[in-house]
Amino acid sequence: MDGGGWVSVQEDVTEQRQRERILERMERFLATIIENVTEGIIAKDARNQRYVFVNKAAEKMIGMSRGEIIGKTARELFSAEAAELIERRDQQLLAQKQQLEPIIDTIDNPTRGRRVISARRVQIGGAGEESHMFVTMVEDRTEKMVAAA
Repeated sequence: MDGGGWVSVQEDVTEQRQRERILERMERFLATIIENVTEGIIAKDARNQRYVFVNKAAEKMIGMSRGEIIGKTARELFSAEAAELIERRDQQLLAQKQQLEPIIDTIDNPTRGRRVISARRVQIGGAGEESHMFVTMVEDRTEKMVAAA
């Protein structure tokens, strides 16, 4: 300023910092739950059909690490028959938004062989949105089916 001095602007960010801490705690809480449920949770970018997330249970079910799965499509990971089934289920999900009633399928797993799975799926976002995801919750029922037989 002319003749010396300076101007200072202050803003109270206490509430903003509190909201950020609450959000961080909620993110840790949800991440802990997602990583420790027994169902496999798989997220896929609906636009390019590439996997963007798998939890520990899904890694175990598929028999591959996240590093081997994330960024790939079903065609890059599974047999042609299994990939076609997955793609058909993706198209069904696009048509109905969510599929909360379990669908039982038999699928050839690349590392674990033929598996009986139960899957529920939801679509998050829409075609015109920046984040358009398919989330699948999968339970491997192979051992239950064998035990029941």
